[in-house]
Amino acid sequence: MSTRRAKDPTAFHQNRFASSVEFERGLLANLVAKRCALIESSETRRIVWFIQYMSHQEGGVAAFAKRLIEKYSHMVQTREMAALKLRPGKICSAEQVKKIRSDLQFSGPFRSERFLLRGEIAIADEFLSALSDDADPATKLKAESLKREKVNSHPANYPAQAFFDVCREIALRELEPLLNAVCLDPASDLSAGPWYFPNLFTALLDFLNDYTRSKNPKFATAIGKKISEVLDYTAYSGGLTLMQGEARTGKTFAARAWCDQRPGNARFIEVPPGNDEVGFFRALARGLGLGNFLKYKSCDIRDRVESVLLTRDILLVLDEAQRLWPQRNLRYGFPHRIVWLMTMANAGVPIAMVATPQFIETQKAVERSGWNSRQLIGRIKHYESLPPELSHEDLAGVTRAVLPEASDLAVNALATYARNSARYLAAVDSIASRARYLAMKDGRDVAAPVDVQRAIKESVIPADSKLQSALAAVQPLKRARLSPVAQLHEGKPFQRQNEFSAPRERSTTPAAETPIVGV
Repeated sequence: MSTRRAKDPTAFHQNRFASSVEFERGLLANLVAKRCALIESSETRRIVWFIQYMSHQEGGVAAFAKRLIEKYSHMVQTREMAALKLRPGKICSAEQVKKIRSDLQFSGPFRSERFLLRGEIAIADEFLSALSDDADPATKLKAESLKREKVNSHPANYPAQAFFDVCREIALRELEPLLNAVCLDPASDLSAGPWYFPNLFTALLDFLNDYTRSKNPKFATAIGKKISEVLDYTAYSGGLTLMQGEARTGKTFAARAWCDQRPGNARFIEVPPGNDEVGFFRALARGLGLGNFLKYKSCDIRDRVESVLLTRDILLVLDEAQRLWPQRNLRYGFPHRIVWLMTMANAGVPIAMVATPQFIETQKAVERSGWNSRQLIGRIKHYESLPPELSHEDLAGVTRAVLPEASDLAVNALATYARNSARYLAAVDSIASRARYLAMKDGRDVAAPVDVQRAIKESVIPADSKLQSALAAVQPLKRARLSPVAQLHEGKPFQRQNEFSAPRERSTTPAAETPIVGV
């Protein structure tokens, strides 16, 4: 603001640093959306959105540009260098130097003083050849001697590495602003790379594909595969889909992993609790890369969010979608978030909702206020009821992915424990975290099998037992029992446990028998 001035510049004011350039991170999605609206190629738009996504990661566009240069250093060269098939370690002849030198497009004395060959003179030294005829003989003799000395001081050839170094030097300085312009400037042309990086588009596409492969989960459960299939369909159909499943079965992990694999096409956002619209749209703004908008009205934030989504380039994945419904006063609350979502669905925005069974339960409660659910049901292109639990093989696979250092015996025990624990998959993560913590305390970087055993015996079993005791005290009618791992540890036959007093009993009802209301 123009009125934001410190009355006393000598006094310390924390807010005076709030507008520092160093705090700015990321390209604004609404401005990138304007740029993408003018790009016909879907592949180019995907790359632009990928750059926008990377701009919000640690280090921003500068770090991304540096990674790009390091990874594709062999492509940071001029077109003439590529045509000559230069490689570091080769020596360029005088003829090759002249061809490459004409391809270098930096200006000023920086260019004229570089890569001069024997017999050539720099522009800055041309005064030596332009001495007036009336100059005294001594001055002329000295000038001619200096000229011969400078001309003969230049090499007859140059190593190819020298040209790669100058291209890299320019790339480190100019690639970041170029990538910013690609995402914002309508006049920029990504297909025509800069003179020092002519195959930039190919490098970006290859980097994106490698980034996608690096985000592949080490193990995919049956639920994870089902979620990926539904999200693939959502992206294809451009509609509204709903997936509903039990808590702690890996829904969030699978949906987030799918989005991480597609940074140019999808954004993962957790729906915040509460009934307010401004908190909801702020969460969307942060997830899309629009900022926090702490002092904006909800309508202003919504307009910017819609300007991004209406490009239909980004698939919006909403986790904890049951929070889209009013969280209190269900019989009298109006589902503003759901109504806005339907408006976006009408506009062809691809949206996937990932929810617990509370979604349908809350929908039924809201219907008692007279709100008609048929409008929502008619817009849902696909409804998927996820399996209520994971198989032992899936749990064992997750355990091996999280704890590769665990023995087969420990993996099977942990899979059995997780399958019957109230914490389910979170129990495996707790054991892995505890095992690595114990290894760190002993000065080791990687947890050993003994650390896994200690984590189970010294931390997980006692903590689980204390949790069960605390819950049993609140619910005295339910009998507390030992955890599955404790039963196995003591050699007792395994017993399935009741909810809360021990790990949760999961439903065995087939997923297909849980229909959405009204279908």
